[in-house]
Amino acid sequence: MKISALQYYLKSINTLLRGVKNPGVVLSLFLRRSTKYAARVNLKSGETFMVFSLMDLWILKETLLDRQYEQVSLPLQDGWTIVDIGAALGDYAVWAAKQTPHGRVVAVEPYPPSVSLLRSNVDKNHVYNVEIFAGAIAASSGITSLKVEKGSIVQNSTAVGQKSGHVVEVKTASLDDLFSQYAITKCDYLKMDCEGGEYEILFTASEQSLDKIDRICMEVHDGITRHNRKDMIMFLEKSGYQTRLTLNPVHADLAYLYAEKTSLKKENA
Repeated sequence: MKISALQYYLKSINTLLRGVKNPGVVLSLFLRRSTKYAARVNLKSGETFMVFSLMDLWILKETLLDRQYEQVSLPLQDGWTIVDIGAALGDYAVWAAKQTPHGRVVAVEPYPPSVSLLRSNVDKNHVYNVEIFAGAIAASSGITSLKVEKGSIVQNSTAVGQKSGHVVEVKTASLDDLFSQYAITKCDYLKMDCEGGEYEILFTASEQSLDKIDRICMEVHDGITRHNRKDMIMFLEKSGYQTRLTLNPVHADLAYLYAEKTSLKKENA
């Protein structure tokens, strides 16, 4: 393990222990890594989440304690319309909804057990501006195969080339159809964490849909499909965005990519 990676993990463990009201749950998940029954995590910031694994807990840390998406992009503004593709257990959707009480969050999650956990966590945190689409975003609307990582309810992908423990069939919608179904005429902030699915979603979106999106913040994945972060950066810049890449401190195949319409930069200049 790299020294930088070791430092990152030690710092992260400290962040978790300091950020939760019930650190015993943290220690228990570190020892067992997963649990058959959902464990309740109470954050000192006031949120409550049900989780099943150490991976779930780590996601909470990155989103709510590290505020990773805000760190690599910008603070959300109240009144924004936010689309969360790859909502998983609801960590970002809940956080975004609390940041924008007069805004709107459309959370997209295809895997049925994750959808159930997402709904539960949204309810437990009493946020009422979250709408949930139980499906995947893909090139077209229909049905597709979702590859699910064994032992995980948050690591799943529709990307071709993704290896998995098992496969389930889920419904899909194109980005165009999602925007139409939820009457989204402007997406102020698109958050994406979809295990390689980001390439198909954006590369097949119409110009009309891309024109509606002011800002995009995503985790880009190399090595899952034939595309990589350089392809995504080139595509977004050709589509009228300025981009900024933030490398993952541990995993070389992961990075955060933030894109903002060039026209917004000019308006704010």
